[in-house]
Amino acid sequence: MKIAYFTDTFMPELNGVTNTLSKLQAWLDTKDVRYAFFTPDYAGRTGHERGTGIKNTPAGQKPAEEAVFQPGVHRFKGIRASLSPESCLAFPRRREIFDLCDSFKPDLVHVVTELGIGYRGLQYARSRNLPLVMSCHTDYCKYLRYFHLDFFKSLTEKYLAWFYRSAHRILVPSKHTLEQLFKKQYRNLGLWSRGIDAEKFNPRLRSTAWRERLGINDKFIFLYVGRLSPEKGLDILLYAIEEFESRFPGKAAFVFTGGGPCADIIKQKNYSSVILTGFKTGGELSEIYASSDCFAFPSGTETFGNAPLEALASGLPVAGIASGGVTEFLSHRKNALLCAGEDREAFTENLITIMNNGGLRRELAENGRKLAQSRTWDLIFADLLSVYTGLIAEMRSSPDNKYRDAS
Repeated sequence: MKIAYFTDTFMPELNGVTNTLSKLQAWLDTKDVRYAFFTPDYAGRTGHERGTGIKNTPAGQKPAEEAVFQPGVHRFKGIRASLSPESCLAFPRRREIFDLCDSFKPDLVHVVTELGIGYRGLQYARSRNLPLVMSCHTDYCKYLRYFHLDFFKSLTEKYLAWFYRSAHRILVPSKHTLEQLFKKQYRNLGLWSRGIDAEKFNPRLRSTAWRERLGINDKFIFLYVGRLSPEKGLDILLYAIEEFESRFPGKAAFVFTGGGPCADIIKQKNYSSVILTGFKTGGELSEIYASSDCFAFPSGTETFGNAPLEALASGLPVAGIASGGVTEFLSHRKNALLCAGEDREAFTENLITIMNNGGLRRELAENGRKLAQSRTWDLIFADLLSVYTGLIAEMRSSPDNKYRDAS
């Protein structure tokens, strides 16, 4: 099987989508699946990266026609967006994309995002009568109001409805998102959930040395990990910080790990209890999770929410919002304390409860760890591969479909 992925976000950009794609790429390398990723180039170049997912010709053997296409990742020069400077928007030429794909001869196209590169993937799949899977990761219309762009909502809704209309299957990360799209008359919907590496994110990685380095070893540590941006509900968390500094001076610390437009705003407030670490990855990120005491996540706009799941795997109780995709795995008083969106007072009280109630805190943490251990990436990606296999077989057997057999 050969899959062509089209995405407007990829490593080294850090977000939930790139995390999932990075895990998927590594998993595909262990399977009999060849892949080609078409992505932006964050260094401002156009180039190719060799990937083990596209197999090389054995030494001494003359390459077959299809083996000429070697790179696993194709990157295209793009531009930076002011609303999200970490991102890169690329608009590759149609002919260039089509020539590369025709050389690869994919069995199926998976369009991950809806912008320039994603649009080229849509065009290619339609032009070659290939099975087309699309995945929905972002609730753009919810985001608009946080950037005072509500006047774009109708246009955005129309564009997305048109874009997804071509998909043979639309995959979403949570039942909440599936229900929302179904109400909007989207069809051919399916679930592609998210997993977690419960060894990488593990309470055993708790580090007293890390806490001491930050000078907060004797404090209760609330952690936020993610993009520092308005749509994440950070105004709710900042309200809670002000309450804590007034009511519990010196008792708690609030650690923000990530970056974004709100970083400077938080710095300017000059909170005595706040520490900003910037972006962290790998073992350092795992250590930060495990060394904290509670995960504070005020976002109600998630289609899934990778960060709270990482927190559960790390043995942290979560204080969150009972809205969006996080409700797929966060349960009130089972592994989290949840409140209605925009309720700053209730969110603050939940933080206080978790800090002051050790028994409840341990119960939430234990339940969360058990849930995380059940959500392995192997199961998630095996389900995705089943979707691919079923869709290819369905289109090959359809008498009225002009599916082009890549073999």
